[in-house]
Amino acid sequence: MLGSVARRLKRGIDNKFDPVVVFSRCQDHVIHLARAHVERLVLEAFTAKVDSLEDGGEKEALVLLRDLYALETIEADRAWFMEHGRLSSQRSKAVSHEVGRICRRVRPVAEAYVDAFGVPVELYDVPLLHPGD
Repeated sequence: MLGSVARRLKRGIDNKFDPVVVFSRCQDHVIHLARAHVERLVLEAFTAKVDSLEDGGEKEALVLLRDLYALETIEADRAWFMEHGRLSSQRSKAVSHEVGRICRRVRPVAEAYVDAFGVPVELYDVPLLHPGD
């Protein structure tokens, strides 16, 4: 993504277009890149914290959430990954399958996650969508 944004910006500047116009034309791509960067930072921090924990139930619970976050992030952006040859349709289907599998493992203990993260009671009645429903 970064290479693609850089090429678009460089091409516009090399063609002597106004830098503001060049950036404006690439803004959707830049925003997409920024979001991906933040998602990577969150995943890295999450992984570092999980790795620092001793083996046990807490670590297992957080590994599930970490994996769900990573795979759901890929699933949400799979069109980009497929368009750019980073993900085959078979792998894309496997990602979706794994997201559903993890959700099924998390569902029975969802209340424990809610309690552990201190989710306010006001949010309990918000309808949720579950893969596979």
